[in-house]
Amino acid sequence: MRRSRIGMIGTKLLIFSIIIVLIPIVMMSYVSTDTISDLMTSNQESELDINLGILNERMDSVLVEFDTMTAYTADLPVVVNAVKNNDKDTLQDFAKGLEDQSWIDLAVFTDADGNVICASYGDDNAEISSYVKKLLEKNTIYAYDILPNEEASKYSEYELDGNDALTIFTVAPIYDGNSLIGTVTYVDIMNKDDYWVDRVKEVTGDEASIYLNNVRISTTCIKDGVDFVGELADEDIYETVSKKQDVRSTVTINGVPYLAKYSPIYNIDGEVIGMTCVGTPKSPFTALLNSVIQKIFFIAFSSLIIAVFVAVILNKKIVDSIKKLKNSAESFGRGNYDERASIDTGDELEELAESFNKMADEIGKSDKKLKSDAHTLKTSFDELKEVDNLKSEILSIVSHELRTPLTAILGYVELLKDETAGKLSEKQKEFISVISENSDRLKRITDNMSDLVTVDNKILDIKRDKINLKKEVNDILRSFDYFAESKNIVLLEDVDNLDIKGDTSKIHQVLSNLIENAIKFSKKQTKVTVMGFEDKGNIHLEITDQGPGIPKEHLGKIFDKFYQIDSSSKREVGGSGLGLAVCKKIVESHGGSIWVESKIGKGTTVHVMFPLIK
Repeated sequence: MRRSRIGMIGTKLLIFSIIIVLIPIVMMSYVSTDTISDLMTSNQESELDINLGILNERMDSVLVEFDTMTAYTADLPVVVNAVKNNDKDTLQDFAKGLEDQSWIDLAVFTDADGNVICASYGDDNAEISSYVKKLLEKNTIYAYDILPNEEASKYSEYELDGNDALTIFTVAPIYDGNSLIGTVTYVDIMNKDDYWVDRVKEVTGDEASIYLNNVRISTTCIKDGVDFVGELADEDIYETVSKKQDVRSTVTINGVPYLAKYSPIYNIDGEVIGMTCVGTPKSPFTALLNSVIQKIFFIAFSSLIIAVFVAVILNKKIVDSIKKLKNSAESFGRGNYDERASIDTGDELEELAESFNKMADEIGKSDKKLKSDAHTLKTSFDELKEVDNLKSEILSIVSHELRTPLTAILGYVELLKDETAGKLSEKQKEFISVISENSDRLKRITDNMSDLVTVDNKILDIKRDKINLKKEVNDILRSFDYFAESKNIVLLEDVDNLDIKGDTSKIHQVLSNLIENAIKFSKKQTKVTVMGFEDKGNIHLEITDQGPGIPKEHLGKIFDKFYQIDSSSKREVGGSGLGLAVCKKIVESHGGSIWVESKIGKGTTVHVMFPLIK
């Protein structure tokens, strides 16, 4: 069955190569993009800090200018004398002239307690007086604060649109010698123009705004010729700023996203009364980031194409070498032992091919040797087969030729035993008994020889009768009573009432042979036990004697034809070496099995298993 393309090693190597290339590219792209993004964000924040610094510098410069002006005014003799003499007209003219010549919205002169003597806009300045007193109490020369709309409208020509005014107060004490005789205060309303924020636009081109509370009062943001004054700041942003925290946020101005920074403005009591805001467009940074990302993707894509190209070439070289090795292996597997792999890559694949060729050399040599050995074995087998056939033929002839005269001998022996031909003396009876026993032995040998030939030629005729093993064993044991008594051997039977299907005469032959052997090889005054029981769907027979035992090295050979353990000792009790071989063939022809267990000096147990009839 042909495998899918994904299962082939070339495809796997290609995919692996692409993955190896992609991993560093992806990691580099991620790290580069992330680093550049962080760097750009840092640059944007630095830009915001610069813008905020410019705005604060402009506001600080105005404060310094106001401080200088108030200090200069407080030292003028004309002012000192006018305050000392409570000369309202002189002070009024001076304040009016100062207000006309500068962008100060209000000039106020007070006595030493902060009570207004006169101002550039009338004398009803109770609100201004309270601010001056607060500045004096806190020993502060300038501060930001809020003037209510109705109060601020008195001093400014700028349209406040109902809004309160964010103002700068500067105050300078007026001394006559070492005595404090009054103060001079200048007030500027920050709502009136964009002087404060224009500096940011001039220097960096970015946007700036000033808020009174959350209302924009000054800004560089303009759309269609209209500025964004009066717009409200985001509630969440102002809520955070009112907690005296700077805020960075993204806002949209004229449809363009800006990164903005908000910073609080405090009054003399440290309360947040407004905020400054600077913003720089995100588009230049975004465009730069997109450009970098595009270049990274271009480099990544180019690297991937190159990597794929190189991987295809390398993979082809590897796969071609593997295919050569595969083809050589397949040819070798079909029996072409002269096949060799020719790979010249200078790497592990070449080493693998060399190892394959060495293996092929060894297998080729082994194959030739095996063929030679197989030929020798076949010749030996044929010779042995011929010898075995000859032996079987001899056995068949011998058993057949012996059976006829042996039958006549046994018949005449029986006639002699019956004294048909006349009375026999005791000595003659003894001789006749010896002749009878040896004739019986010879008959068993010829029968075994005949059975062995029949089994070897696979012409054993097995009848299938129902046989009760308990009855069969008892009948056989009774037939050996005289033999057992002659050796003072006790025969014991413990066989369950079980049935098998088999050839009665063959089963009788097997059991007789095994029981006779047990008695024959047992020592005098011992026991021979026959047990039978059900064992996992089979009938298990055990025939146990108390003879000398069989050495372990002989156990696997005792069922071989003509095999005898010790010829000299065997001859004492007789035996041809055919009985067990015939027994094994008969048991196996009944679907059973037979084996032997033995311990030297303790005895031997023969195990026979037959299928059970349920």
